[in-house]
Amino acid sequence: MADADQDANRRFIIVGLPRSGTTYLMTLLNAHSAVTCSGELFNPYSVIETAEPDYDPRLRYKRDWGPRFFMKQFFERHEEGPWQRIGFKLMLGHNIRVLSQLPDLEQTRIIYVHRENRLAQVASYLKALQTQNWAQTQRSKEMTRKIVASPEEISHQWHEYATMDFLFAAWLETLKNPQITVEYCELFRPEFNARICGFLGLEPDPAMKSPLVKQGANRVLDRFAEPDPIEYYMRYLGRAHWLEDELV
Repeated sequence: MADADQDANRRFIIVGLPRSGTTYLMTLLNAHSAVTCSGELFNPYSVIETAEPDYDPRLRYKRDWGPRFFMKQFFERHEEGPWQRIGFKLMLGHNIRVLSQLPDLEQTRIIYVHRENRLAQVASYLKALQTQNWAQTQRSKEMTRKIVASPEEISHQWHEYATMDFLFAAWLETLKNPQITVEYCELFRPEFNARICGFLGLEPDPAMKSPLVKQGANRVLDRFAEPDPIEYYMRYLGRAHWLEDELV
């Protein structure tokens, strides 16, 4: 029983919506010598953490038929390795059966990541859809392409994200799991590495640094092909603070 408890204490899950900073956090933690953090274990379109080719849809069917067993196998397989902490990303909307099991995994740490600047989050999402580049380690010409979007499109996506975050945050408060909530901008502050390592019960590693580069202009309005209607809409709604530099 003691060994089982010790293994459970090694586990963590990063939870969040697209373009909230979960991939950045994953790469940051993977730079720690005592941590392994996998990607989107339950991505509907692919299977990771398997030696078999993921183009076979039967692998996805098998995972999606038994997601809890798949997660159990993932943790047990990695617990045979040298890592002190083992985790993966669970994107909100990927698999409700995994999400609903969290109350039964009380020792598993939960890192919840959200993004307060919804305009920046939606812009990042639309840009990724446009370029099909969801994460980059080098700058490219595609990064300068402007996003074509109307205020109505932004409003739709923004409120959908905000609703999901609102409902999840309320549910998260009911769980007994050790948990920490992180806002996107906090990820880039000098003290963050120490904070997240403290939550995981680890000493900070000086090597911790994400290889990812920011894909959009820091001033959010600069990302759009026609910024004027978006600026007017945001100022009218009292969201002018979303228009300025996101990271300072």
